Amino acid sequence: MVDNSLFNTQEILDLLKLEQTGEDRFRGQSHFMGSPNVFGGQVLGQSLYAAAVTVPERRVHSLHSMFILPGNHRLPIDYEVERVRDGGSFSTRRVVAYQEGRRIFVMSASFQTAEEGLSHQRPAPASPDPETLASSIGEWKKLADAGKRPFRPVPVDFRADHPGDIYSGHNGKPNKQVWTRSPAALPDDTLTHETLFAYVSDYGLLWTSLQPHNISMGDPRLQIASLDHTIWFHRPFRMDEWLLFAMESPNASGGRGLCFAHVYNQQGELVATLAQEGLIRLREKKA
Repeated sequence: MVDNSLFNTQEILDLLKLEQTGEDRFRGQSHFMGSPNVFGGQVLGQSLYAAAVTVPERRVHSLHSMFILPGNHRLPIDYEVERVRDGGSFSTRRVVAYQEGRRIFVMSASFQTAEEGLSHQRPAPASPDPETLASSIGEWKKLADAGKRPFRPVPVDFRADHPGDIYSGHNGKPNKQVWTRSPAALPDDTLTHETLFAYVSDYGLLWTSLQPHNISMGDPRLQIASLDHTIWFHRPFRMDEWLLFAMESPNASGGRGLCFAHVYNQQGELVATLAQEGLIRLREKKA
């Protein structure tokens, strides 16, 4: 039985749907999820929603974004969509997110009419059955109950392939696997699943670059932030079915970490690929 106190799925689905304020202009609300600034996944999901509303007959196949300034989670965010091009098969959109007149985020997204074509994929890695793994959300709640870390509900369950949870920085290796799934059935419309995927894609990916250095998210020296984020959507998927995020960090240098994730469904189909570079700066402790 699902413990509804652990999850805020419907709240996040509502958050990702924007109010239209003008022609190709939208406004989204912000929420506090524990970090001092707006969560990057929120801006990703809301920007994708804004772009997709202007291309209802086509589905997103890629998005490329850059985080420019930290967002204030106490303020709404305004989104402006530029209709760059509508071709015979593809549509291109550019989205700019603003707060208080300042650009905080930009995204380019490409949409395609459904078609058949050549097909191959990177094979799915060996992975444990998600039903045999402990929920990271339950672990977070236990830590909160013990007074070690505040707890805030999340929209999906996370189950990691190693002891601890997805916050752990003590894997020692630049890779990990995390299963994720909504705790309840979701509507059938594709955009709901795509925007929630974009929101969730910012959880834990950059943290992979900390693991070889045995640095955890709670380290007081750590300054961490997303710099850019790319998603390629390969095949249809549902967020209320288990998805495996196979993550790796091939490089860290210059105060930045680079991370990739290949995302598979339980049938072993590659449904998406992610790439993210972020700031992973260690600051000296003040005397």
